Amino acid sequence: MNDTIILEQQISEHLSQVLKNKDPQTQIKIKRTSLGWLKLRVVTSYFDGKSLAEREEEIDSFLENIGCYLGQYPMAGYDLLTPQEAADQPPEHIQIPLWSDVLMAPEPEQPAILDEDSPKRPLVVTFYSFKGGVGRSTALGLVAGILATRKRRVVMVDFDLEAPGISVLFQNDLEKINEEQYGVLDYLHQRYLTPDQNIPTIDNCICQVNLGTRGELFLVPAGEYNENYIHRLADLDRHTLQSFYRGEINPVEQLISDIKDRLDPDVILIDARPGFNDTSAIALFDLADTAIICFSPTDQSFQGLRWVVQAVKKQRDYQGKPDIRFLLTPIPPVGDELQRIWTNRVESWIEDNWGLPVETKVEELYHKILYNPNIATLSSLVNNVSNSLLDDYLPIAEVIDASLPDIKSSLATTNIEYKKILKELDFQAATAQELEPSSIPEIFHRTEDFPKFLSNKSWLIRGAKGTGKSLLFRLFVEQSETAKKLAHSDVDLNNVYFIAGHGQPRLQEQILESTDLASYEQQVGESSWQFFWLNYALLQLCRALPKVRSLFNPDETLVRLSSQPNPEHAQIVSWLADSTNSPQSGDRLRAVDRWLQDNTQRVWLLYDELDAGFGSTPTDYLRRKRSLEALLGWWLESGTSLKSIVPKIFLREDIWNQLTFTNKGHYSGRLLQLRWDEADLWRLVLRQSLTSSETLRKSLELKLGVTVDRLNTIELEQLRTSLYPLWGERMGRGKKAYTYNWVRTRIADGQKNCFPRSLVLLLQEAVKAEKNFLTEYSSEIVLRPKALIEALPYVSEQRVDEVRNEYPELEEYLTKLRGERSPIDETRLTEIWDVKDTKLAELIREMVDAGILTERSRPKDPPPRVYAVAELYLYGLNMVRKGQK
Repeated sequence: MNDTIILEQQISEHLSQVLKNKDPQTQIKIKRTSLGWLKLRVVTSYFDGKSLAEREEEIDSFLENIGCYLGQYPMAGYDLLTPQEAADQPPEHIQIPLWSDVLMAPEPEQPAILDEDSPKRPLVVTFYSFKGGVGRSTALGLVAGILATRKRRVVMVDFDLEAPGISVLFQNDLEKINEEQYGVLDYLHQRYLTPDQNIPTIDNCICQVNLGTRGELFLVPAGEYNENYIHRLADLDRHTLQSFYRGEINPVEQLISDIKDRLDPDVILIDARPGFNDTSAIALFDLADTAIICFSPTDQSFQGLRWVVQAVKKQRDYQGKPDIRFLLTPIPPVGDELQRIWTNRVESWIEDNWGLPVETKVEELYHKILYNPNIATLSSLVNNVSNSLLDDYLPIAEVIDASLPDIKSSLATTNIEYKKILKELDFQAATAQELEPSSIPEIFHRTEDFPKFLSNKSWLIRGAKGTGKSLLFRLFVEQSETAKKLAHSDVDLNNVYFIAGHGQPRLQEQILESTDLASYEQQVGESSWQFFWLNYALLQLCRALPKVRSLFNPDETLVRLSSQPNPEHAQIVSWLADSTNSPQSGDRLRAVDRWLQDNTQRVWLLYDELDAGFGSTPTDYLRRKRSLEALLGWWLESGTSLKSIVPKIFLREDIWNQLTFTNKGHYSGRLLQLRWDEADLWRLVLRQSLTSSETLRKSLELKLGVTVDRLNTIELEQLRTSLYPLWGERMGRGKKAYTYNWVRTRIADGQKNCFPRSLVLLLQEAVKAEKNFLTEYSSEIVLRPKALIEALPYVSEQRVDEVRNEYPELEEYLTKLRGERSPIDETRLTEIWDVKDTKLAELIREMVDAGILTERSRPKDPPPRVYAVAELYLYGLNMVRKGQK
């Protein structure tokens, strides 16, 4: 190999020296095959008027000095062209699409241009596995059934001629029409023997599958098993298959053409033979538009798949197909940690070997199928299959479905004025801190978590920053009447007072700030925070409920401070310090509780801004930790004895993880973890869309019965459908993604938290982009995929800015990630951050907890550990994906 590299350089230098003296525009390119052979391409006007023999003679004479000739090793081929001939030359292709031919071919001069946004029908999808026994045929059959029930006309073709799989799995579901059933092998073999005769016809090879539901599903089996089958199979050797691709009529291509003409399918699913055999090569390299590569994440699989992927990449560069999606099957029933380890390895392998198309996340290139013993007991893959089993295969079915032309929905017959909707849409993405109190009811969106929040048992409300904690806090504290109305269908809160135990300084209630909290600790010491929270609660109760002040007449300072509109912070801190260790404080709180019981009233004490209220220096963070551990511990110790006072403590998820205090686990029954599930997100989008666009509101109500008032009762599938007029069903064939999936995964961080503000920002910016496009979009949607894609970098930048504000201690290190590639390992992080050992581990842990990083390495992997940056932060940090094409 080293000798050919040296020779390659010598040829290039020698020919350049000779030919460029005759034609300065001469182009010389030399490419090596995988085995080291060389292919020469020379384009020069020096060849004008010369025959091919004359050109060969000239080049051989030039190369003679270095002992090289066109017709000898290591020259695998050559093109000697004039500039005009090069311009007229048809696109390159690999003549015979078999494994060795593809791998031996040099890289093409110019990779094929991919038409990724035009849906294709029929789409040919080949299911392939390097090793057998991974559930490939089962996956194909289940996916075929799902697609058929989605009004797709589906044809399955069994190309596993040596050991037919899909033919056997469906034999009990086939409708018997012909006495003698032919198949793929019969069709190909007979056309090899008698190419001029149409025997057997394609009709004799097609079986229809009996479905218990609506849909059309067909099978072209391998053929009928008998001794003749084995003999016919033996005739289809490599020489025969090569002859197919050298003849005027190719039986393989004719088979697919006949299927298309006879059945007019939406999709053809091919079950390919495992391993490096010729029929699997044809199914992958010649027939497939998309390849579903099924494998189990073992070392042996990865070794073989490396060559599979390398060959597919080369063929894709030549002819623009196939694309690849990976299916991990079956994943054994192991713990979450081991599954995560396998998943991380798969993601790294895909990035290194296949690469990432632009605007594609690695998670969108593979899907997982967990081991399910019930599959072995199925009598049919398409009838009486439980939804729970089919759910695992839905993502791969959606990848295929998303590559097909849209089925005209009921909305398509409605004359929707898309341009008018675009003008009317007005998405509001203000943060909870930016909102005026009067705007809170308009922006607040009730999620699936809301009823649980209303329970008196929910004391601790955890969630990432941006998941709605502060808006929930402000709704109840500042717009209590609206909050009560929203809660009315679940619980009656008319006798409940909502009081800020800690929150934003802008509220009328007196809220202490970071300097006040530091002053308190300085006066009383680090171990007195439980008394701070007790007495501070008393002060807030007295301010909000003037009638309870009479319970504290002996404490003139408390009564005075709670009566003044704006007492000085120093006076409050002084009273809190003086009241520390007061034996009366606990009795006073119980007295308020009894008063509330006697008057049939309750209080919610709501605590917010606990992440930012203490300051942002390392000393402030230590103080915050001590204070919050005391707050949570104090409520566990004292709160259970209170009947009418309930805490609602809003806390950032990563801060909670850092706290350690006695009986922390007892919060498990008092915990609400705020997360936006998919239905919550789409209800939010529809709420703002319907509120701002009267045209869209009327259209959706008329055709689908969707209104703002009914949103909370609408199921997920209808929510998705209702969004089609806004952003369409799919992101284009190349993305192979439904729009709702594309959006949802891009507004999520490394902890799978989805951020509603990022979602609304995405739409806000997409509307701006759509209005600025110079060309109109032909599809019947308001926002084309391009608008969403162009809006994403802005959303990422805004989210990074929010993170910088939330975690000021990380700002310096986030800035240093600029220009880096993700995933990134500890060695590189050490270099760019200039930290190591304990400090490095702490920084990485903070970024993982914050959802910025996720670990990609396995516990048994040698150092350095590897981490990926969440897609939501990638653009904002000016980073790119490793393997990005």
